[in-house]
Amino acid sequence: MQALYAVQKCEDANFELALDHIDEIFTPDLNSMEVQDKSLLKQNAKTAKKIFKANYQSNQIKEEQDSNPEIRSAVSDAIDLFQTNVKKDISFIKKDMLEAVNKLLENYYLSLKLLIEFADLAKEDVEKRQKRLADSGKQVFESELNLYNNKAIKIMKENDALQNEFTRFNITWEEDRLDVQEWYRDQLKKTDFYKEYTLKNDPSFEDDVEVLNQISRQLILKSEAITNFMAERDLYWEENKSALKSMLKKSIKSFDEMTQHIELIELSANWEDDSEFFKDLYQQTITHESEYEKVVSDFAKNWASDRIAVVDMIILKMAVSEMLNFPSIPVKVTINEYIELSKNYSTQKSKQFVNGLLDKISASFEKEGKIKKSGRGLIDNK
Repeated sequence: MQALYAVQKCEDANFELALDHIDEIFTPDLNSMEVQDKSLLKQNAKTAKKIFKANYQSNQIKEEQDSNPEIRSAVSDAIDLFQTNVKKDISFIKKDMLEAVNKLLENYYLSLKLLIEFADLAKEDVEKRQKRLADSGKQVFESELNLYNNKAIKIMKENDALQNEFTRFNITWEEDRLDVQEWYRDQLKKTDFYKEYTLKNDPSFEDDVEVLNQISRQLILKSEAITNFMAERDLYWEENKSALKSMLKKSIKSFDEMTQHIELIELSANWEDDSEFFKDLYQQTITHESEYEKVVSDFAKNWASDRIAVVDMIILKMAVSEMLNFPSIPVKVTINEYIELSKNYSTQKSKQFVNGLLDKISASFEKEGKIKKSGRGLIDNK
């Protein structure tokens, strides 16, 4: 949905760029020695833009009135510019859409790695203080090493599967070491929960797990400095943050002292199939955009298409595409999923609007035999 929204915004921008291109073509040449008819140039630009607006998505250009070679050339150039830029944007956004999923996984492993980094910094901090206090005869308390000796941290360090994922995604904080040190020194050490943890003489395994949970919830996901850092590397951070919170919570909760186990979260049981679904739904919705928009408009009798919220229209076109092109997905599942999208990303009234419209559209499609569902638990045309 976000990718299709981005495509639409890019199309709007490319439309304006094409109009600007026409204006540039008919802008008087200040370096020309010939006398130029500025009013004629202005009229030609106006005519060219009118023809462009009527034909920019067509394969053939139709004129309402006679033009001249200059106007035709400008219109042709503008349409070519628009369509070329749109194709580039569609390809780029498609690639970015899939990379965004990997970025969420990277953030997940980066966050787990940050917990380990904080533990190592706790040891470095104590060792530095020990050196400073050596001459005075003062000592640091053993409990100040609780995070370094944290039994859940030890499980992560010794978990081969987790270490392999760190390697696969090239997860490291080396280049941002100064940031991590600052977060530890100026934020983690000053939190009440961490101070309390470093006062425990012999923390239990539950204590060790809970402090990691607190670091995750109170620092990694809430600290302005860390969230700003994450947002700079992930354009979808605000959307991904809730998913990351759930992933970290599930992994931290899974620590088992007896088995030395930690559950590593997968976004998909079969990413190869799911990524193909993403790409197909994206491409089908774009390819048949005009057709699906007309379907929506025909059923939204009391709403002109330009009055339907942008996000609602995208959601509805995606739902129509899924109903018609993906036989293994039940219609009810499609409708429920897109109602959820409308609740999370659109207006307060969108849920009822999307629900009502999709019910009408699906009923009509089934009556006309356009929906054919097959697969496990499904019967054709049901």
